[in-house]
Amino acid sequence: MIVERAVQGSRNRQYAKILVGYDGSENSKRALRKAIELAKVLGSEVRLVTAEDTIGYVPSLAGMVYPPNLRQNLLKQGNALLKEAVNFAKEAGITNVSGSVEEGSPADMILAYASAYKADLIVLGRRGIRGIERFLMGSVSSAVVSHSGCDVLVVK
Repeated sequence: MIVERAVQGSRNRQYAKILVGYDGSENSKRALRKAIELAKVLGSEVRLVTAEDTIGYVPSLAGMVYPPNLRQNLLKQGNALLKEAVNFAKEAGITNVSGSVEEGSPADMILAYASAYKADLIVLGRRGIRGIERFLMGSVSSAVVSHSGCDVLVVK
């Protein structure tokens, strides 16, 4: 389903810049495949982005502790994930593709990145890896659809 904003002429808009929210889940892999399919037809640029929430405090007897190297490990993990996804897109024939690891909550980061990148379309999986986050705060895809300044494609 594509959710379009009520922007005059949006039905004729070409999606030159496609942003894919990617976390390595099966749903995000389906979203990536759909973005690749669209990019091939439209000649679009594809940008993949993943969010790593690096604020990870762990309770201990001394209070909340920030585990050593947590931030570096999460960013390294995110970069490895994106490298694999970017290579997949390139192998599928997308030449103008890149990825970025951003720090923060997924919905906020995707919205901010889409605005800065001037994305024409955001493509997301319906659910990601973080099931507990959906239960506690509402789904990332719902938040992005509700607050995005551009069109959003949520892939099942």
